[in-house]
Amino acid sequence: MGKLKLEHKSVLITGADSGIGKAVAVLFAEEGANIAIVYHSNKEDADKVKAEIKGLGRKSIIIQGDVSDYEFCRKAAE
Repeated sequence: MGKLKLEHKSVLITGADSGIGKAVAVLFAEEGANIAIVYHSNKEDADKVKAEIKGLGRKSIIIQGDVSDYEFCRKAAE
């Protein structure tokens, strides 16, 4: 494997429990990033993506919330 471009980086991705968000999360993890997954309601899918990312040797957490809520977004980013 070549040098990981995102090693020692952490990213927060909204909607990473499915679709394009999931694809981006997995790609970033493959490049070495640790991933914070923000999801709205489907914890089961978020848990699956978290497990997939951990399987790539990266750290991952899941955060449930509504991205239209400013206070939630502020806390999630912290």
